[in-house]
Amino acid sequence: MRWAIAISFVLHMAVLSLVFKAPRADVRAYPRSINVNLISSPPPLKGVQNPAPSQATVPPQKKVQKKVEKPPEETRMAEINQKKKPRREQPKPQPEPPKEEPRRDEKAESRSEGLPEGVELGSEFGSARLDASGFDSPTYLNILFGKIRREWNNPFEGDESIKCVIFFVVGRDGHLLDSAIESPSGIEAYDQAALRAVLATRPPPLPNQFELDELGIHLEFRYIPYE
Repeated sequence: MRWAIAISFVLHMAVLSLVFKAPRADVRAYPRSINVNLISSPPPLKGVQNPAPSQATVPPQKKVQKKVEKPPEETRMAEINQKKKPRREQPKPQPEPPKEEPRRDEKAESRSEGLPEGVELGSEFGSARLDASGFDSPTYLNILFGKIRREWNNPFEGDESIKCVIFFVVGRDGHLLDSAIESPSGIEAYDQAALRAVLATRPPPLPNQFELDELGIHLEFRYIPYE
């Protein structure tokens, strides 16, 4: 029993010696400290200014001016002329061709298609044409056209102008030998009213100085709306 206690005591002492002799890993080494005495700087002397910190002077950069080449004078004038609006050329008056005098045959033909001077057609009739070249009595035609005008009753009232031509033949004694719508207006009511006005008229007998036995007349009825 005593030996066991002795052995146990020796072992405990060996363990304790190992523990105290081993170096500690957590012990830190601190740097060495140095004591320093701070001394205040002496006051500045009167009349002496502290020199300003020197700044590096940068030389000013020179501006480079680009030279603009001027166009030559001829080029400038050409551009100005192009910008100008072209003038409008006024048409030159052309000389009128000389008028040719009608021949004798043409004078006779125009007289047969026309009317003698002094005939009044009024606003109801646009024109009239005779088939005879030797008829020269404006009084007879004025009486005849006046009678037809009193029988004329226009059934058309529109916004456009229209016309038709009625052909009729007057005999020696004043009777109507023939009548027809020669050139229609496109409006049947207007054409039939013009034909009825001719048929309802009693023409006077033909003049004694007129040598033919009948007279053909082409009478144009026209309508013009009021503006």
